[in-house]
Amino acid sequence: MSPGQRLEAVAELLLSNQGSLVLGIAALLAIAAPFADRYLIRRKRLYYRVQYNSKLGLSPVDLQDHDDSVKHADPELQPIAELLDRMSIVVIRVRNTGIDDISAADLKDDPIEFTFGGRVIWNARISEPSIETHRKKLKNSLEFFTTDTNGNGYEDNTLDNVRVSLGRRLSAWLRGEPVDRAAQSSASQPAPRWHGVRFREISLQRKEKFKLVVVLREPDGNIEGELTKEVRCSGHVAGGRILDERRQRRITWPRLTATFGVLLTGALLATLLVNASQPGAASDIPCADGRLRVVGSSAFIPVVERIATEYTRTCAGAEIDTDATGSIGGVRMLAAAQDEPDELAALSDGESGAATPELVAQPIAVIVYTVVVNDSVGVDSLSIEQIRGIHEGRYRDWNQLRDGPSLPIRIVGRGQESGSRQTFEATVLGASEAGLSSDSCEDADRGSGSPLIRCERSTEAQVVAEVADTAGAIGYVDLPSAIDARTDGHPLTVVRLGDRYPDANNIEHGYPFWAIEYLYTRGAPDDGSVLRGFIDYLRSGTARAELRETGYTPCIGRNGVPHRLCRG
Repeated sequence: MSPGQRLEAVAELLLSNQGSLVLGIAALLAIAAPFADRYLIRRKRLYYRVQYNSKLGLSPVDLQDHDDSVKHADPELQPIAELLDRMSIVVIRVRNTGIDDISAADLKDDPIEFTFGGRVIWNARISEPSIETHRKKLKNSLEFFTTDTNGNGYEDNTLDNVRVSLGRRLSAWLRGEPVDRAAQSSASQPAPRWHGVRFREISLQRKEKFKLVVVLREPDGNIEGELTKEVRCSGHVAGGRILDERRQRRITWPRLTATFGVLLTGALLATLLVNASQPGAASDIPCADGRLRVVGSSAFIPVVERIATEYTRTCAGAEIDTDATGSIGGVRMLAAAQDEPDELAALSDGESGAATPELVAQPIAVIVYTVVVNDSVGVDSLSIEQIRGIHEGRYRDWNQLRDGPSLPIRIVGRGQESGSRQTFEATVLGASEAGLSSDSCEDADRGSGSPLIRCERSTEAQVVAEVADTAGAIGYVDLPSAIDARTDGHPLTVVRLGDRYPDANNIEHGYPFWAIEYLYTRGAPDDGSVLRGFIDYLRSGTARAELRETGYTPCIGRNGVPHRLCRG
């Protein structure tokens, strides 16, 4: 199916009753999804937002007047100036935005942690808790850790213990001594450098929030570089998520799904309005009780059977049977029927020469055929003259038509009752097919003396199976059957006729192998009969969607106007 046909099939499906139902369900699910995620699935949400991340902004050197006569700051303030120049403050707001409280157990296995791109933490505090009585609890849950690998592994400490070393660090800076040596607790144990903080046993009520203020110093190796700005958060809330609030203010999944749901709702309303104004809408088709038998084309019977199944689901009192008798056989059967004319209809690939004057032809769809070969043949394009030469016996081996090893040509055709054969003879060969010379399709085993190896099969499915199973085989089937076979993995090649690929869009550009599928009835069917209701249903959006999805072009469009190929 071409991209254009697929788009038309989607449009037909959306305009059908089933399409409206699908749209309605999709719109409901899309709109409900963010609510289900928030109120049923992930009820616990912890948001954080970095509100400030910059230098301290105050240095004794910066306080000097910008006067050329003042070249240097007071030497006693120089160490403090250098210290403050490489220090920064980060302010992080943490809040519970979910609909449930977050308990300490929710963060026990994977606590919330903040790291700062290698910056060393000098101090931290809890600020502006929304519940003041919880300040001490939050402070006590705050722990520090280092990412240094100094033989002691992964170290951590509490806020109070970290602050003990703060005075020693400042004194060391003023004396010009290494900070870490001044801060170490003993001569044998190196002083840790804290790179991150975690909340080990934090618990927050719904809508509770607080701020974490952290004072940091640039790492020792980053003396002249730009100030580090990196802030990372990790951790997991059981039954919920930890999210960066800044990112959530952009395009989010809940917003996308809700917007998509609104768009689908608009599409549903538009579809219902269009359906209400369309002729032949499925909801307008009257149901009738009774039985109908549809016979004829083996190529078209499968899709009609699926459409009939949908019709009988809508109209429980109707019963429709199908029988793939072949186009010519089906029309003859209808012509010979005498009683109950509304209980039998016949499908024919193209106008039937077996039709009698009292039979009325209803155009249903454009059916495109294709020549197919076994993959062993090694060709994907044949001219009309080459195909005629094959059927006339001028070409008996594929090495006469392409470079490569010898491989006998084996023709798989259809019987005399086939409408596909009638179309092939009329549009491609311009003559009748040769006689039957083989039953096996492998050799000329019927003793006819014909130089051709030609066998016949009764249905499209049998032709597909025989061509796929026989080396060097060539045959013809309707395009949907060939595509289905390729999709199922059969070693089958769809052949272009000249430079035209088999497609309804190429018919007006010279692709010859196609026909109109007709439904023959004995006279005009009576109103209120199953046959009348089924014919109307074949023109509905539901049936048109099924036809397009299968690979056929409906003869009646959405506006009730016949397709241009069906007007002749």
